Parts: sequence; structure tokens; C-alpha cells
Amino acid sequence: MESVTPRRKFLPEIQALRALAVLLVVAYHLEPRWLPGGFVGVDVFFVISGFLITGHMLRDAAATGTISLRSFWAARIRRILPAALLVIAVVLAATLALLPMSQWERIGGQALASTFYVQNWVLAASSVDYLAATETPTPLQHFWSLAVEEQFYLLWPLLVLLSVYVVRRRRRSSRPGKRGSTGRSRAWTVEQAAVVMFAVAVAASLAYGIWATAGGSPDAYFITPTRIWELGLGGLLAALHHDPRRWPHLRSLLAAAGLAAIVASAFLFNSSTPFPGTAALLPVLGTVAVIAAGRTSGPLSLHRLVDWRPIQWTGNVSYSLYLWHWPLIVFFTILAGKEPGPATSPLLLAGSFVLAALSYYFVETPVRRFGWFSASAWRPLAAGAAATALVGTLAFVPGNQQDRILAQRDQATAALLDVPPPGFGVASINENGHQVFATSTPLIVPDPARAQDDQSGLGDCAVKPMASQTKECTYGNPDGDFTLALVGDSHAGQWFKALEPIAEREGWRLRTYIHNSCPFNAEQRTIEAKGESVCRAPNEQTMERLTADGEVDAVLTSYYAESSFVDAGTGHRPGVAGFAEYWNKLADAGVDVYALKDTPRPRDGALARDCAAANYEDPSGCGQSRDAGLDGKDLTDDAAALAPHTKVVDLSSRFCDRDTCPVVIGNVLVYRDLNHVSGTYMETLAAPLEAALLQAMDQ
Repeated sequence: MESVTPRRKFLPEIQALRALAVLLVVAYHLEPRWLPGGFVGVDVFFVISGFLITGHMLRDAAATGTISLRSFWAARIRRILPAALLVIAVVLAATLALLPMSQWERIGGQALASTFYVQNWVLAASSVDYLAATETPTPLQHFWSLAVEEQFYLLWPLLVLLSVYVVRRRRRSSRPGKRGSTGRSRAWTVEQAAVVMFAVAVAASLAYGIWATAGGSPDAYFITPTRIWELGLGGLLAALHHDPRRWPHLRSLLAAAGLAAIVASAFLFNSSTPFPGTAALLPVLGTVAVIAAGRTSGPLSLHRLVDWRPIQWTGNVSYSLYLWHWPLIVFFTILAGKEPGPATSPLLLAGSFVLAALSYYFVETPVRRFGWFSASAWRPLAAGAAATALVGTLAFVPGNQQDRILAQRDQATAALLDVPPPGFGVASINENGHQVFATSTPLIVPDPARAQDDQSGLGDCAVKPMASQTKECTYGNPDGDFTLALVGDSHAGQWFKALEPIAEREGWRLRTYIHNSCPFNAEQRTIEAKGESVCRAPNEQTMERLTADGEVDAVLTSYYAESSFVDAGTGHRPGVAGFAEYWNKLADAGVDVYALKDTPRPRDGALARDCAAANYEDPSGCGQSRDAGLDGKDLTDDAAALAPHTKVVDLSSRFCDRDTCPVVIGNVLVYRDLNHVSGTYMETLAAPLEAALLQAMDQ
């Protein structure tokens, strides 16, 4: 047997780190304005997991000469699966009982991904999909970090086994009398071989993470290859021999510096910080420092804080607290129609602790101590497989229920669309008021549960934020004498369903240049500065195409009024001068410019379609006040003042009456997500848009 560094059975500093990590995450989710970088708590968890799991495997390898994958994975199942599957099952039941039907299928899909620990890859795919970014979070979204850990648990033991194999081969080849051997080769230990393996894996993952993050890859935050190094550094620390009793004063300083690094990153980082690139080194190395310091003493020691019973208890329940807090927050946000605030956050925090305590004492601990499970590795493996299959099956229930209800509505919806009533859609609103339903029975089109699919109709002609070039597509009459270009971000693109029938009727050639998340503006967007999109180069290319051949007669442009721009010191609100610069360039090239003011915004924090789904027979209370919907953030008027040839087109009165911007107008759902207008409502806007455009062209 090989000698290994002795380990204490109980590590209070690890429990304290767990407490810190979970409190950072919970505080960030409740009040991100107060702790904008609290997401680094996940990175702390990663290092802890890598350290503990690797240490356990290396001690087994030293004691027995190998590791049992079956026993290792059985232990992980006993520790992780019961509470996780309970949370997923409760979320599924609560979804059917409490949430609007518009959430059922999506949450069911994420429950399935969470059950089989691939949630991080599902979210990575969604992060690449621009349209998914306009959705609200789901109550199981936080399972992405557990998925990363589980995937690590599948891969990392294989490196330990490879280390065992290398050591055995090296020992056999160095035996005296073995051909080609002098018998003098220094024998490797499994830990030494593992250090080499781990170092290579950590270096490769870190390099890839830095590259992917610096390149603005939208999936870099979630995918396993960019995160392995964080768990791997913990594993590397476990593999390195160190005596936690040496240099007590230096170790106290090391622990204090590590804690300071973690806390500083929680306050200094925010959603604009490129992550998990080089920035992740601060909390990760801080965690490594605290663990490496071990039990400290002396004037700088944190042992009094570490040993404080509330801290240790929070560390004990940290896993359950992590599991339960996020579903509570999301359910509150959807049901209350607003995000947590100073009055509600303490209640949600208390509720999270209560659920965590119940889960820890009545689920986690009993299962972990249940002797029947410990008697054989096959038992937890079989029980885990059966429970996973059961919860995975339950994940299909919300979607199936949704399909059943929608099937009952489809016939009435088809009849409504075949012969729309006189007040269908925009025809039911004017400045004096609006009519929710133009039919005798409540019927909403598109159904709120399918609203996300009711998009602009541009498909691939609306390119993603990271696209290097904006795509040109042609519609209408290809031989038309008049060419109109629709240019801008997705809020310009959403007008396509209203504009295409106009082009058909008028005989215009319609070209589109739609780049999601990229307003047609000469200034730099804030998200571009942090590497989440590329706008200026594609915009310059689009400008060249609009002005090069003289074929484009007019440009219709709009943008998302919530877009933020880097302050270029122009003396105007950021973004104003950038719009005016482009509009003046077009005018100088003989191109007429028509700037459409942005559509009013619905309520913050929750989907308008969720409110409509929950109040299907009377969604009149789901609207936004006119003042809040038209909150003055739109830069169109200010930019037009600097571009005198630009004509502003304002159809706000087709979305809002004197007091309210409704969610349903004349049976039509206005918004399909957090800010985009449904394709069906846009179709009803064709006539008003045509009248407004022709009037502006005649001026």
C-alpha cells in the first residue's frame, strides 16, 4: 500500500466554504443589484467538489491499488440523487397546479434534462438561440451546475484509473531482471501520476475556457469543457502532498487572502464580466487557497467564524438550499408578475431555509445512512436508475396535458382565423379604449402556450448576434420599381409580417437586413463591448450594400428601445448620435429614411403571455400602463432631430389606448415573449402601417 497524506474526517473549513458559496448564489438570485457577482458561489462549489471527490478516490487507490467505479458512482447516487429527484418531482407537480399552461411544456423539457443531468447542454443550446434569451428563467435552470459536476464524476475517475494503470506498467517495467530494465527507476505513486494527468486536463480546459469566453461564445458559461478546470484544480490540490500543520501563520494569511478573493469577486464581477475566462481564476484560486490553508490558528485565523454553528449548519444544508431556493424564486416571479424585492426577498430566503432543512433531515440524511443501500453498490445503482426513470417519465406529463387542452381549442381557433371577426386584432383599439374579445366566447390567438412559435417569419434571414455578416433577403416583387429595405435588430424584424403584405400589394421589392441584438447604429453596443455580439462591422457592411448600387430607394428601421450603448462622449444620450450618423449617410446617398418608434414594452420580469394564460377568460388585468409602456427610453425622436431628412413613424396608438397597453386586443395576443410582438398581431397591423408609410412618403 502507498502512503498518502492523512486527512481529517471532518473539515469545518469545507463546510464554511459551502455555506459561503450557497449564500453568495442565493443572495445573487434574490438581489443581484446588491451582490452582482454572487454567481461565483458556483465556482466555489466546483473546487470543493473536485477536491473532496479526488481525495476520496486517491485514498481508495492507495489503500486497495485501484478504485471501484461501481462503488464510487453508488456513493454519488446516495448523496446527490434523492434530494435532486424530489425537487424535480415537486416542481413538476407545482407547475401543473400553480403555473399557467404556457409554462408547462418548457418546464417539462427542462425537468427531463435535469433528471438526466444534461441541463447545462440544453441551456448552452438555448444561449446560442437568440430567441430563447427573451424567455423567463425556469425553476430548474440552476441544475446546470449539478450537470457539470455529474459529468465530471463520470470522466474524472477514468483519469484516476489511468493513473493506476500507468503506475502498474511503470513498476512492472522497472522490476530487476526485466529485459531493458536496470531496476533503478524511481517508482511513481498513483498520486504523482494523477498530478500529471490532472495538470494536463486542467491546462487544456482552462485554455479552452479563456479562448471561448474571449471569443464571445454564448455557450461558454454552461458547457463542461470550460468548467472542468475548476473542479480539476480542486482535484490537483487533493493529489499534491501538503502538510496542513506547517507554517501556521502563513496559512492563516493564505486563508484570509483566499476568502478576500472570493468575496471581492462577488462584489466586483457582474453580468458584463466575461466568464468563466480569466476572471474565474480569482474565486477559484481563492477557494484553493482556503482549502490549502486547512485548519488555521493565530491572530489572522478565521477559525472562530468557521466554527460558528450557524455557518456549519448552513454548510450542512447547502446542497438542499441550492436545490430549493431557485424554484421558489421563479415560482414567485411568475405568479406575482414581478421579481423579488426588499420586502419579499427575506420571506423567500426563509422559505428556502425551511425547505432545505426538511430536505436535509428527512431525505438526504436518512438515505445516506440507510444500511440497506450501503450493503451493496448494486442497490443504490438499481434504485437510482428506477427513480430516475420514474421522474423522467413524469417530466412528459406537463407537455402531454398541454397538448390535450390545446387540441380542444384548435378547432375554434381555426374557425376564427378562417373568418376573422370585424374587430379582430388592431381593429379593436383606439385612443378611447380597447376590446379584449371581438367574439362572444373567450379565445386568444395565438394561444399563449404556443405564442413563442408565432414569430416574425424571417427564419434564417434574421441572423444571430455573433454572426459576422448581416444576411440580405428579398421579398415582394423582385422586379419592382421601388425598393424598400427593412434594417435593424429583431425589433425591426418583427415588423416583417406587417410589411410583406404591403410590399405585395404595392408591388415593391422588399429587402431585409436583420441582425438580432444589433440596432442599425454607428456606436458600440454595451453587450458588444463585453463580447456578446458583433454589430459595428456587420452594420458597416450593410451600410455599404444600402448605398453602393443605388437600388435601395428607402429604408424602414426600428430597434429595441432597451438597447444600451457605450457612451462615446457625443453630448447626447448614448446611441443618439450613432443613429443620426447612419440616417444622415443614407440621406446623403439619396435613400429616404423612415424610423419606426419601438413597440411599447409589457410588464417587467414576467411574460405577458403567462398572465394571459393564467387569466384566459379575462386577461384585461395583464396590461401595462401607457406611461410605463412608453417610458421615454426610445431614442428615435432625439436621433431624428439630428437627422432632419428622417421621418418618424409612430404606431404607439395601435398598441395602447389612453390608459393601457393591453396584452390581448381583439382576441389577438400582442406579445409572444418578454418584448417581441406576436406575428399574428403584426399581421393585423399591415393596414395601419401601410397608411402611415404612404402618408410619410407623401410629405
